[in-house]
Formats: sequence, structure tokens, C-alpha cells
Amino acid sequence: MSMKRYRAERQGAPKRASQGFTLIEVLIALAILTVAVLGVAATTALQSGGSAGAISFGQAAVTRGYYLSTATMLAQDRLEQVKRVQYRVGAGDPFNTDTGNPPPSFGDENPVAGYPNFNRQVRVVAGPAADTRRVTVTIAFTLPTAQGANQESINVTTLVAARP
Repeated sequence: MSMKRYRAERQGAPKRASQGFTLIEVLIALAILTVAVLGVAATTALQSGGSAGAISFGQAAVTRGYYLSTATMLAQDRLEQVKRVQYRVGAGDPFNTDTGNPPPSFGDENPVAGYPNFNRQVRVVAGPAADTRRVTVTIAFTLPTAQGANQESINVTTLVAARP
């Protein structure tokens, strides 16, 4: 068949509309869908404990992360308040380091207002250099687990130096 005749037949022939999917396209779509469904099923099994109930996966890890980040935020919030205390050279010690207890405005909170599972404690001791104080904020919290509840805590420490 010559090229001219082929083109003429091609141009005159009605265009064929595509109808449906080929078998290959359907098989590829099913394979992708299977992988996606198995991924969701595996995630759900891990979050609900599944075969790895003793290991901290899924929802347990998310819950622990929430508690740790909340505790860190509460500790840093208190440290920012402590840093605003007017501590000046020769003006006395507003932190009362003789007893190790913080000023009355930074007393222990059991529980922290608005956070019923969290307790906050502030301790101030003399720092490593003259006119410095080491401030440690401890946040204790009760972490709910599948086996009951765990007591955990974090400590955040900073140095405060007297201003001239």
C-alpha cells in the first residue's frame, strides 16, 4: 500500500472513540489501590496496639509527644517569668537562694492551672559564678497508658545573672 493511499484511507475513516479501560490499566489501578489499603490497615493496627501493644507506637506515641511538648511549654513559660525578675548586683537576692525555694510568685503548682495532669515546681540555687542563679523548673505529669498510668517528669534549667 502506498503512502498516499494510506493517508487517504486514514483521513476518510471515522475516528474511533475510546471506550473503557484496557486490562493493563485496570490491573495497575488495583495494585495501587491494594498498596494504599494495606498501608491504612497497618497504621490502624499499630495505633490500636495490635501485635505491638507493648511497644510505644501509633496513638500511644502521639499521646506521649503531646504530654512532653505540653510539659516543655509549661516549663519554658515559667522560665520566661523567672527571667523577668529584677535581679541586680547589690540589690539583694529576690530568689531567696538560702532555702532553695523560689519567690512566692513562683511557688509550686499542683496542678498547673488549666492543665490538670501537670504539676510544676521551681527551684533556685546559687549558680556556678558570683551573682548568678541556677533555676530549675520541673514538670511532672501522669501519662495514661494501656497498662495504667506512668509518672514522668522533665527538668528545664537556666542560669540567671544579676544585672549591673
